[in-house]
Amino acid sequence: MESPNDLSISIDPSLIKDGVVNLKVGDTAKFLMSGNAENITFYSGEVGRNYLYADRKLALGATQLAFTSNATNGTQANTLQVLATTSLAKLDSTNVVGANWTDITSRAVLSTGAGAKASGTIDLSDLVKNPSDSLTFAFKYTGTTGSAQRTWTITALTVNNVLTDGTIIPQLTLATDVTYWSRYRIGTSVNWATPSTTQLQVVGGGATAANNTSWIVSRPVFVGRVNPDPATVVKHLGSEIPKYTIAGKTYSGYNYVYTKAGTYTATITAFNITTGDRKEIVKQFTIKVQ
Repeated sequence: MESPNDLSISIDPSLIKDGVVNLKVGDTAKFLMSGNAENITFYSGEVGRNYLYADRKLALGATQLAFTSNATNGTQANTLQVLATTSLAKLDSTNVVGANWTDITSRAVLSTGAGAKASGTIDLSDLVKNPSDSLTFAFKYTGTTGSAQRTWTITALTVNNVLTDGTIIPQLTLATDVTYWSRYRIGTSVNWATPSTTQLQVVGGGATAANNTSWIVSRPVFVGRVNPDPATVVKHLGSEIPKYTIAGKTYSGYNYVYTKAGTYTATITAFNITTGDRKEIVKQFTIKVQ
């Protein structure tokens, strides 16, 4: 297989001062290319476009839960618990009831019956020790006989993995996980309703209803799983290197506009592939944007 080494990659010399590529926000970084390679890709070095993370599959940042709750009907207190565990062996009633749950209710702001309340951002980083750990969430409802039992509605639920560079990776939402919630009731007629893409809800019984306990439990959420940072395809096999004009002269290469100040490592890869073989060159540039 041919090597892509005959591809020469540089940057417009007019952008270089004292050996450093200097740009202002909104300026165009002009990368020049001569020669050829079957495939060429570009990573800007910005958050989410970093060559350093091109093969990353696990990265654990801050695990954050948030939701909105609304309690209606009755005045019974402490009827909703918010729980989390890293050690749920199986999704069945025996394991759910007997699991080693951490009660995280006190970390959330819950509705008191005067309308919906946002929980605030609930940091669960202390519960997840390794990027490959899973975390399972549950809402446990308890109603008692003798007075009207509460109805609870949970909306806007999200679980995010927030990385140190500010990247927010959604790991669970009501819309994406609507079919993955499990419901359990402990010997009563009151249970959580079938989840929808917008809410979880449990409707308590009237004053004469028996004591009841019911759970709704998420799938195991592998909060440290991430997708690799993607590249921008400059050229693929069978296509041509793009062309642009500088001061009336046509060049082959690639243009990119940086919209935020910072220092970035821009990376261009050129590679040729056959079955079972890949030959690659990597060229990097430090870009300072003011």
